[in-house]
Amino acid sequence: MRRVATVLTAISMTALALVSAQAATLRVGLQDDPDALDPALSGTYAGRFVFAALCDKLVDISPELKIVPQLAEAWEWAPDGKSITFALRKNVTFHDGTAFDAAAVKFNIERMKTMPDSKRKAELAPIASVEALAADKVRFNLSEPFVPLLANLSDRAGMMVSPKAAGEKVGEFAAAPVCAGPYQFVERKSRDLIRVKKYPGYWNAGQIGYDEVVYHYVPDSTVRLSRVRAGDLDLAERVAPTDLKIVREDANLALHSGQGLAVAHLMFNVGAGAKADTPLGKNATLRQAFELAIDRNVINRVAFNGEFLADNQIIPPSSPFYDRAHKIPARDVAKAKAMIAAAGMTRVPVELQYENTAGDTRVAQIMQSMAGEAGFDVKLLPMESATAIERYMNGNFEAYIGNWSGRADPDPTLIAFFSCAGSQNVNKYCNKDLDVILSEARGEADEAKRKALYVKATDIYLTALSSIPLYHPNWFFAARKSVGGIVMVPDGLLRFTGVKPAN
Repeated sequence: MRRVATVLTAISMTALALVSAQAATLRVGLQDDPDALDPALSGTYAGRFVFAALCDKLVDISPELKIVPQLAEAWEWAPDGKSITFALRKNVTFHDGTAFDAAAVKFNIERMKTMPDSKRKAELAPIASVEALAADKVRFNLSEPFVPLLANLSDRAGMMVSPKAAGEKVGEFAAAPVCAGPYQFVERKSRDLIRVKKYPGYWNAGQIGYDEVVYHYVPDSTVRLSRVRAGDLDLAERVAPTDLKIVREDANLALHSGQGLAVAHLMFNVGAGAKADTPLGKNATLRQAFELAIDRNVINRVAFNGEFLADNQIIPPSSPFYDRAHKIPARDVAKAKAMIAAAGMTRVPVELQYENTAGDTRVAQIMQSMAGEAGFDVKLLPMESATAIERYMNGNFEAYIGNWSGRADPDPTLIAFFSCAGSQNVNKYCNKDLDVILSEARGEADEAKRKALYVKATDIYLTALSSIPLYHPNWFFAARKSVGGIVMVPDGLLRFTGVKPAN
């Protein structure tokens, strides 16, 4: 009997081990609590990070910034550039079991173009109509050639949600999203966690190695890292550069890093309500003086141990459209003081608002000190992330440290921030000449000609300085070595194809 009991115990332990292996959970630490989990409504990087598990897109980007298939297997542009036809992946279903097909694509594009609060309208504006040619073939007809379309579709504008679920849950869809990604939504606890589980019907389920992913909201980067080191989390995104030495020296951790598309910039309110009625809001010369008062390389060294890339452009140097002729201006306190004096002032007040994260706090304090030497009285206004973002989106700030995760094509970034009707143009900067240039660049298929247009655009926005670019962050994830298959992509999102427990 004892022998039988021993055998049964061994069998039970083996079964438990198999169940445990099959029910592998990946625990991820997020810096920010995502906003609405609806691709049409989302406006945050944290939301995009979670969508990488939930919502496949028509196309994706590769580590080399190439457009690659996802829900669309192939596509073909018309010779005049005014339509594009997609061949869709077959036998794909949404998490509610309904079919993904051309009709679903048509529904999604029209939904994002017409929803009152949709943030995707500008990204999809040139699409005049969508035709379902067959169950697996769909054509987008454009009002004009629109070169950045595929890049836009590699982000939220290309994410497909279930027409059935979206139709039944009008106004409530974001609380329980239904998409066609590798994981399906389970639960969300506000400012705590988001839980998703593997969707067994996923078209590429064999390449998805974890049965469950739990995103934990841990705003402090040092705390996120500590929890990974303790084994309480398996991965932490956006590890602070000041903590990289710890990661590199910990035998249980792996550092995953890569160049990004993101940019941090100091945005000035130049036209959004009463907060724009300030010296810096009304006077571009004073904004130019503020730029001369700071040293981007010092900010990078002191705040980020030199691990980021100091720069004065919104588009990163990794882009083929980066303008290398516009060099970072050297710090010149004397010239900044002279420009302030020429504006009839001796001291210039400015209220600087930012998210109360370790990185933004250090940047704000460094700029406060440097700008103070030139004559700027910088009052720091740190805020919890959700509050800061809400105020930012409502134009309720004088100056704001913004963090933009970037895009594979320059258009979504430059249009968002610098076109008069841009989705991120919350400071209400508007230059009609710049709008014309950005519009022309959208339709220019010749890369050399398109780059020449972006050079003109760069010259305009670097003169107006409604926003002062500061640096481009690199992406740093810290993961337990038990997590295998992580591939870094410049957009900084954790993709799950091939990610699995390491042997």
